[in-house]
Amino acid sequence: MLIRPYFSYIYWMSFFLKSGGATFSAVIQCPDCGQDQILPDLPLGADALCCRCEARLFRKTRDTVQQTLALALAGLILFCIANTFPFLSLKLEGQVRETTLLTGIMGLYQQGMHGLSILVLLTSVIFPLVQLMGLVYLLLPILAGGPARHAAAVFRALGRLRPWSMTEVFMLAILVAMIKLAKMADIVPGPALWAFVVLIFVLVAAFSGLNPEDVWQRIPHRFSNAPGQEAGPLTVCHHCSLTSPLPANEEAGKCPRCGARVHKEKPGSIQRTWALVIGAIIFYVPANVLPVTITGTLGSEQADTIMSGVIYFMFTGSWHIALIIFIASVVIPLMKLVILIYLLVSVQFRSQWKPGDRTRLYRFTEAVGRWSMVDVYVVTVLVAMVRLGPLASVDAGPGIVYFAAVVVTTMFAAESFDSRMIWDHKDM
Repeated sequence: MLIRPYFSYIYWMSFFLKSGGATFSAVIQCPDCGQDQILPDLPLGADALCCRCEARLFRKTRDTVQQTLALALAGLILFCIANTFPFLSLKLEGQVRETTLLTGIMGLYQQGMHGLSILVLLTSVIFPLVQLMGLVYLLLPILAGGPARHAAAVFRALGRLRPWSMTEVFMLAILVAMIKLAKMADIVPGPALWAFVVLIFVLVAAFSGLNPEDVWQRIPHRFSNAPGQEAGPLTVCHHCSLTSPLPANEEAGKCPRCGARVHKEKPGSIQRTWALVIGAIIFYVPANVLPVTITGTLGSEQADTIMSGVIYFMFTGSWHIALIIFIASVVIPLMKLVILIYLLVSVQFRSQWKPGDRTRLYRFTEAVGRWSMVDVYVVTVLVAMVRLGPLASVDAGPGIVYFAAVVVTTMFAAESFDSRMIWDHKDM
């Protein structure tokens, strides 16, 4: 077990190594590599890292419930402003086009791209709202002295929604779209845009500042294995991080704290991940060949693919925007597919080569996959803004549907892969 403080790693490492009388509070299993280890009583402001793969297992902080509740309430106010007032206005040849956050989503739906419009609605509007409301629902009763009804299920659901709430990705897409549109018209930010910017910081601060243990420790254990049943090996819950024993001679059980199914390894992980990776590869080809936008100006039409959009920004002097789109829309999806294939092959061939590095590669695929949604959101903003009759219009092309499918399937593939399999054949 390694201990890392927020500001002084060496100090607390020396403190731990020299304190032969240090006390230990629990046995904990790493969710990334499956290593069982003893959790020491940590000083305030320190992180406990896995001794094998260096995943963060636990952090000790002051109570974070009150500050997170305040941020969640502020976030709800900002959310209402961001979805009520004008977001952006486009002025061209005397015509003005005002938009809200929902304008582009409705535009996609009217063009027949129902699935894509629902995906954008969920990831940019519904899921952030559910997160804010869920935090208020959970934390208000805790401050009043007791947990809310079904608190474990609600908090577990919020954790699962976190990767799919993409307000910061949407903000990056807005900046890209504004730079592109500024070359053809005047862009006027509305009050909703500024509220949305602040909302992003509030959401990030709320979830990064909340210590999940402050909530889980206030929720009573309501689930258990059958009374009198013999305990088996330890396993960790990937939803609430509780380490608990499985029933004897069983491969799966129920988490005593949140009620989720827990396993020694995710069942069918390899087969499911392979299926999703193959699906993403199939989608990747039309996503890069078919047009993602169709721009109409004064009776003429121009179809643009992802790469033609990158080239457009390069030759108009916005090389930094071209780099962002190229990395987010071309490099990251391809890199994720290559990494996932490598991890699957290495697990199936029982490779023992640098499991720590392979685990870090897996964490990378989990962290960056959502940023590929930038291009999907850019198209959504363009569809919303450029609706000026015969002067200019932008429609979504079929390529953006396939690209969204690539993003979603690779995110599901990374989620379905069980990184503990990397360490199954490691000689300890």
